[in-house]
Amino acid sequence: MSSWVILGCGYTGEHLAARLLGRVPDSPTCGATGADQVIGVVRNEGRAAELARLGLASRVADPRVPGAMDGWLPQGFILVDSIPTERGAAPHARAVVRAAARAHCRRVVYLSSTAVYPRGDGSWIEENTPTSPDTPRGHARLAMEREYFEAAAEHGLSAAALRIAAIYGPGRGIVPRIRAGGYRVVGDGSNYFSRIHVEDLVSAIVAASTATCLVRHVYLVADDQPETARAHADGVAALLGVAPPPSVPIESVSTDMADLHVGNRRVCNTRMKTELGVSLRFPTWREGARACLR
Repeated sequence: MSSWVILGCGYTGEHLAARLLGRVPDSPTCGATGADQVIGVVRNEGRAAELARLGLASRVADPRVPGAMDGWLPQGFILVDSIPTERGAAPHARAVVRAAARAHCRRVVYLSSTAVYPRGDGSWIEENTPTSPDTPRGHARLAMEREYFEAAAEHGLSAAALRIAAIYGPGRGIVPRIRAGGYRVVGDGSNYFSRIHVEDLVSAIVAASTATCLVRHVYLVADDQPETARAHADGVAALLGVAPPPSVPIESVSTDMADLHVGNRRVCNTRMKTELGVSLRFPTWREGARACLR
């Protein structure tokens, strides 16, 4: 049993907390996941109230504010940073690691993104594929990774970064959007995407957080079957029994939305499965989409 602190406790953080507190079936391949306490760190009282309604403990703190992480972290805890990137926000990893080291943190796991890689041509990427982000989000993620690793090395902490594909699950992703009639395929839909169901992402987080010895510090997190945007949308529409969603020109969407749709990368998950021991409940988007229909 242990204590966990989840920075930026949003969609993924809620699912992680539920797993740790034994509220959902656990994956037998990810080791023990019980927790004495789980603290979701958020930046406003409204979000803290939402977590309270879900029965989760929370603390209002902004890690970017000097001293915000001091004096309250539980001893020997595990830290998961799920804070999304924001334009103009300075990296906060160094301050977080200083506070974590004083509380004898067991491990820091930063939830990063495959956006640290450049736009591709549909080829597969692996952990050793050179990072060269070409979007602001990708640059911010890579800067945070590097700051976490540098700070952890300075303070003698164990750290890992998970480079995560597109996250979906109950209430999030393409299923509710197609069901509501608001989903559009950007461009011709020929770009490849990799995805990960939130419950499988939680398994990867737990595995990276609790492994006795990490083989390496960076892991890609994705399911087994990348798919093009058009084939994915058409397949989900068929499962829902509705017409395929229309396409829109890439010029008609925001820059941030366009950046999300032109990655054209297929993510290899071999190391996640072989070194972290993660067994996917939803190996392809088909199993995941069917689960989201229930």
